[in-house]
Amino acid sequence: MAENYIDQLYALLKAAGLTQKELARRLSVTHAALNRWLHKRAIPHPKRRLAIAALYKTLIGFRPLEAAERTRLLAKARSLRRHGLWEKIGRNTHLLEELLLEHTYNSNAIEGSTLTKKETEAVIFDKSRLPNKSLMEHLEAVNHAAVLRDIFLKKYPSVVTEDLIRQLHRALLQGIRSDAGEYSAHHRAIRGVNIALTHPKDIPEEMRNLMATWRRAVRRGMTAADAAQFHTTFELIHPFGDGNGRVGRLMMLIQLLAADYPPVVIENNRKAEYYEVLEYAQRQSVDPFLIFLVDEMDRTATLLKKHLG
Repeated sequence: MAENYIDQLYALLKAAGLTQKELARRLSVTHAALNRWLHKRAIPHPKRRLAIAALYKTLIGFRPLEAAERTRLLAKARSLRRHGLWEKIGRNTHLLEELLLEHTYNSNAIEGSTLTKKETEAVIFDKSRLPNKSLMEHLEAVNHAAVLRDIFLKKYPSVVTEDLIRQLHRALLQGIRSDAGEYSAHHRAIRGVNIALTHPKDIPEEMRNLMATWRRAVRRGMTAADAAQFHTTFELIHPFGDGNGRVGRLMMLIQLLAADYPPVVIENNRKAEYYEVLEYAQRQSVDPFLIFLVDEMDRTATLLKKHLG
C-alpha cells in the first residue's frame, strides 16, 4: 500500500503547525488512530486517505519535491518492478482478466461511461447486451478490452511510436468515430479545464517532438517521472477529437510494462484528484502527478502480488 499519506500527515504536523490532537480532530478520527497511521501500524481506509489529501491541499497545497524526496519516490517506483512482468501477465489468465476489467471499467468511467464494474464485466466477458445502456457504451467497453488484451499478449509493438498511437486510437474508436486514428483538424477543449490545447496545425510537429523526447528517455533508461511527463504532454497536445485520455492511459501502461513497472490502474474514484494533478503538471510542475502515479502504481502492485506472489 502506498505511503504518500504519511508524508502528507507529517507535512500537516510540521508545515501547517497542527498538533497530533488537532490533526486527528480535523480528520474526524481518534488520536490513537492517527498515531497508528504515523507509525505504520495501521493503514487508513481509502476514504480517510482522500480526506488526508484534501486537508493537505487546503492547508498546504502542492509543493515541488525536494531532490531527496524525488530520489526516494523514484526508488520506490523501481522497487515495484518485476522482471519479465509483461510475459507473466500474458501467461496468467486470471491476472490478465482482472487487469482487463480494472483498466476497462476505470478508464471508461473516468471518461463518463455509466457502466458499473459488474456491467462492464458482463459486457466484456459474457458478451451481454444491456437494454438500459447505449450502444456506444457497449462498444467502448468491448473495444477497450480487446485492445488491452492484445497489448498484454504482445500483439502490439512494445516501442512507443506515432504509428502505434494512431493504431490504438483507431482500434479503440472503431464503430464510434469516423475519424478514428486521425489527428484532429479542429480546436479541442477539455470540459471544466481552462487550458489552451495545441493548435490543430501544430499537432504533427508537437507529436514528433514528444516522440523524440521519449526516445531520449528510453535510451538513458526511462523512469516513472518520464512516463508521468509523457502523459502530461500527450494530454496537453490532445491530438484526437476524442479518446485522448483512454489512449494516453494505454500508452502509459505500455511504457511502464516495457520497463517492468506495474501497469498502473488509475481509479475512477480518484478522477478529480487525477485531473487536478494532471492540470497542475501541465501548468507548473509534474511532481504532484508523479506522486499520484507512484501511489496508484503501488496499488496495482498489490493486485499483481495477489496473483504472482
